Amino acid sequence: MSDFETALKFIQQIEAENPSASAYEIANKLRGYTKKNYTTQLWSIATGYQQEYIEGEFAGKLNIENFRLSGEMTDFGHLLASLSDQINQPGVQLSDLTQWTGDHTSWAGDIGSAIMIYRANPDNNEIKTLPEALNRLAGYSDYTADIGACVIGATINSGRYTSIYQAICQYNNIPYPEHIKTFFRQSLGGIIQGNKLNNPADVEAKISQSILTFVSLSTAPDWVKSVKNISQVNLKNIPRPNRLDILQGSLHFLTHLVKMGGLEGLKFRPYRMPGIRWMGNLNQEVSCYALNLHPSTPHTLHPTPHT
Repeated sequence: MSDFETALKFIQQIEAENPSASAYEIANKLRGYTKKNYTTQLWSIATGYQQEYIEGEFAGKLNIENFRLSGEMTDFGHLLASLSDQINQPGVQLSDLTQWTGDHTSWAGDIGSAIMIYRANPDNNEIKTLPEALNRLAGYSDYTADIGACVIGATINSGRYTSIYQAICQYNNIPYPEHIKTFFRQSLGGIIQGNKLNNPADVEAKISQSILTFVSLSTAPDWVKSVKNISQVNLKNIPRPNRLDILQGSLHFLTHLVKMGGLEGLKFRPYRMPGIRWMGNLNQEVSCYALNLHPSTPHTLHPTPHT
């Protein structure tokens, strides 16, 4: 059997063994079969559910980094971990207190982690530029996992499916570009007509605001260590994030979305401060094109001034 068939059969088995469990509970149980980093106390706080790492025969059973889903290579363990912070808890939703962490345990956390690791260690010979950090720590399979978690989670929260197995199967049957457009609309407030995103400045501001919120958290260094496999990185003396760093991160993500969503290229003036529109826009335009890159190649973008 393929990795897809093996993983889905295992998820179906977990659901069958827990017939009274909600999708929220199943998602968190599945998190226990990914990796230890996703079962720390921080994840318990974010999801509102304490899940131990499953040792023994099934240890890391679902931690599949090269998993083809909806036609694209996906870090499946990352998807399942993020999904556990996307699905609403039924009844009295104690997890609502931390529901805002959904972006932080997916795409905003990936981008913010790259910025923090780069800025905390500017003399690191392995990562010399921020675009390089973004390519390595917020890569292609990370983004496909983030999109999958958000879209599958929203599908389950809508009541369309109560089974994670069914929701993933349905997701797999739809082309990835369609999921990108759904993500734009549902998560970023994107307005798409045909293949054109009509409000790129608003979307960029939404992305930047989430990244800025993540890197400003007092617990952000612990989150970075929890999500990324790093050990010899000093995160104690991180400079205050600047607009250019955040902008590079948001455009890195936008490039993936535009390219993989089959959308027209973008050229716009971002807001000076995300979330504070009355301060106006930057004087320079930035460009975001659907670059002709192979899917396995990390996507990056540099802000390009126009005169």
